[in-house]
Amino acid sequence: MDHPTIFAERRQKKGKSEARKLRMKNRIPAIIYGKDVEPTCISIDLREWTRFQRTFKRTTIATLKLKSGEGYEERPVMVKDIQYDHLGDKVLHVDFLQISMERPVEVEVGIHLIGESPGVKKGGIVEQHLHTVLVECLPDKIPEKIDVDISNLDIGDSIHLNEIKIPGVKILGSLDAAVVTIVPPTEEEEAAPTEPQEPQRIEREKKEEE
Repeated sequence: MDHPTIFAERRQKKGKSEARKLRMKNRIPAIIYGKDVEPTCISIDLREWTRFQRTFKRTTIATLKLKSGEGYEERPVMVKDIQYDHLGDKVLHVDFLQISMERPVEVEVGIHLIGESPGVKKGGIVEQHLHTVLVECLPDKIPEKIDVDISNLDIGDSIHLNEIKIPGVKILGSLDAAVVTIVPPTEEEEAAPTEPQEPQRIEREKKEEE
């Protein structure tokens, strides 16, 4: 399976002052770390990051090509954290987790509801309690998303984490937590619309002329 690539260079200096200088040169300060991995400070060209950002998700395994002498050393990584400015527009720093394809990783995966609930057809409401879940698996087993089928749920029914089974993937967290519930409609939604009443006619008594 081909993984998206991103090119980076080592940076020798650390600190806020050096980070500001890099950003002024349209480079993003970043770091690579991981189990049994010496943390490596790097920088990425802003245009390179923009290109890469179009292709990756938090569950994506990427090949980071780190400039080394006349060539590049390749490292399998995942994006662990992205720091933005206060407006949420500009990337200030990126954390890369270096992984081993033979070692399980923990990653947050999105939950996607599929199917049509018979409870909803009766007026029930879909209440999704969890939108992501932490899982543990080998890097090549990371699901892009987790589909949860609600087509058998009636009003009052729920699906819990312990009911989700994916080969090679371990669900972490409180397994008795509800993922989704079909809740009854509110009283306002249950009430049938009443027919509009005709305005009551008020007849004015005519005063007799004296």
